Amino acid sequence: MISALEWIGCHARGLLLAGLVLVPLLPSTGGALVPLLPVLIAVLTGMALSRLDPAAIVVALADRRVLRPLGLGLVLFQPVAGAGLYLAGRGLGLDAGTVLLLVAFAASPPLTSGPNIALMLGYEGRLALLYMLAGTVLSPLMVPALLWGAGMELPTAPGAIAGRVFWMLAGGVVLGIVLRRTLGARRIAEGARAFDGVAAILMVVFLVPVLDGVWDRVLADPARAGWLAVLGVALNLGGNLAVRGLAGRMTTPGRARTLGLLFGNRNISVLLAALPFQPDLALFVALGQIPIYATPAILSALDRHSGKGPGNRRTGG
Repeated sequence: MISALEWIGCHARGLLLAGLVLVPLLPSTGGALVPLLPVLIAVLTGMALSRLDPAAIVVALADRRVLRPLGLGLVLFQPVAGAGLYLAGRGLGLDAGTVLLLVAFAASPPLTSGPNIALMLGYEGRLALLYMLAGTVLSPLMVPALLWGAGMELPTAPGAIAGRVFWMLAGGVVLGIVLRRTLGARRIAEGARAFDGVAAILMVVFLVPVLDGVWDRVLADPARAGWLAVLGVALNLGGNLAVRGLAGRMTTPGRARTLGLLFGNRNISVLLAALPFQPDLALFVALGQIPIYATPAILSALDRHSGKGPGNRRTGG
């Protein structure tokens, strides 16, 4: 079993790409698996937390030297980026629906799977986890504020969003602590590839409810779907590379790569719980998985080409 998971972990990049192609071909479940999303998010959070020592993460979050740059980063990633994308969208004359999607991207916290992807690539997993946790905790404030600034009122109270976020995070923290104490730090470190394999499997399972019925929506309006796919790729990979390049002038290459990964990969599915059903948003979230699941393969190839790959696997930052 462990050897099979290690093999999957070694081929995680290919598995994610295969899942992206094959999952949309599965029969539609009619939304029956959507309730699994919070569970999957909690499990992915717990796995990442267990690999990075939950106690050390708590200590880091209480350290002002960590909180100040972390807070500054989140402000730049979300409110500042949101204002910039809003002004850019309005200046380019984009329709109101597209401008809302631009702001929704900026309002969303870093991807829940971000720390797992960072660990797969040998990036700074601890930094990725700190940003993901802090961004997710602040999402009940960030999401309403940015969407209100774009002229959109939330029908769901921020307190309701906060409750959902709390239980997902609480479940992830509990799982992380249990895994850490049950398996031990040494066994977890030695089983890094097996953990990568489990994370890859869970990410593919995550696709099933997110991409449920996506082909029907694409075929209903191929032109709009194509535009939303291009927009998602531009925001994810374009933002990733832009932040990586800018951060590379001010910090270490490893940290710059991690920050680029975090900026480009956002948990836009949070917006599905905050807003009433909107076809464009639902399709944007679904098609936005394309660059997310292609990220490990693209970035690993980029790192090899640039000759600045992470080399040894890292679990901290």
